[in-house]
Amino acid sequence: MISAAATTVIVARKSRLNALAVISDGTNLATVVVYDNASAASGTVLAKGVATSSCPTVSLVFENPVRAEFGITISVVGTGSGAVVHYDA
Repeated sequence: MISAAATTVIVARKSRLNALAVISDGTNLATVVVYDNASAASGTVLAKGVATSSCPTVSLVFENPVRAEFGITISVVGTGSGAVVHYDA
């Protein structure tokens, strides 16, 4: 689990994104963007999730995993925000 607002490289090679959970603190907005990139929060967006005070946890589960050609990097934005990423490398 990524438990703070940050940019984090999850995996730096070809992989598949299976699921994403976006978690807010119940007061502030939390936004998570997943990129097909091995080192930075830029490039092709694979998924995006937003959790709000009225919906503090948002889960995205992909029946057909999303292919990442270069890697998976996530950007988590928001006070008290976090994310859980499920992937296959």
